[in-house]
Amino acid sequence: MMLYIGIFAVIVVVCVFISLMMMKKQKETAKKYEGESGISLAPAVKDDLLNDEFNALRKQMNGAPIDAFTQCAYIATVGDKVASAAATAAKTVAWAAVGVKARYSERDNASYLVLSNNELHYVFFDDGEARDHLVFDQATLLDARPAQISNSEKVTRMGSVMGLKPKKMHLEVNGNGLDIIYYGTVQRMPHGIISPGAGMFETQARLQLMGRFFLDRLYKKYPQLQN
Repeated sequence: MMLYIGIFAVIVVVCVFISLMMMKKQKETAKKYEGESGISLAPAVKDDLLNDEFNALRKQMNGAPIDAFTQCAYIATVGDKVASAAATAAKTVAWAAVGVKARYSERDNASYLVLSNNELHYVFFDDGEARDHLVFDQATLLDARPAQISNSEKVTRMGSVMGLKPKKMHLEVNGNGLDIIYYGTVQRMPHGIISPGAGMFETQARLQLMGRFFLDRLYKKYPQLQN
């Protein structure tokens, strides 16, 4: 019995040691991308990601510039027109043709906001394939304003919100209100979550930087959106 207790104690000590070493490595990696020095690295990191893990997002933009991008909550809209558009892969949807109010629906896949010149693109990926692509023009964004995340959203969307530094903007599109919850970090790639293994902490730090960089660029263009 004492032998088993001794073996168990050794295993616990080893596990704690490994955990502490991993936490130390994670902090050291994240430190490289902190502050203004991290922001200065962001354009090069962005281009690297768009040519690799986020190549699908780059292709979906079809040559349009990608100034910055971040993760956001999935938008589901009520109406047959949107349901039809959402069923068409990689199709750019003109929001003017939608004309319905939006609501949130929990989805397991990846959605992004992409700042492209003065436009904001919303792109939703389902199993690595682009399903929705909405474009908000400069006039719409100039009238947009920050909004508070409601208590019901905190409850119903807690799985999406936790750890993602949520923000919320309200837009008026063709007389219809639209709220978008977006994040100050990225945790998912178009094809899924970050795979554990070598380089995981580096990838996490780079994706967190993308969220910060997006907020920096978005608020410089549309300062009224900053809380």
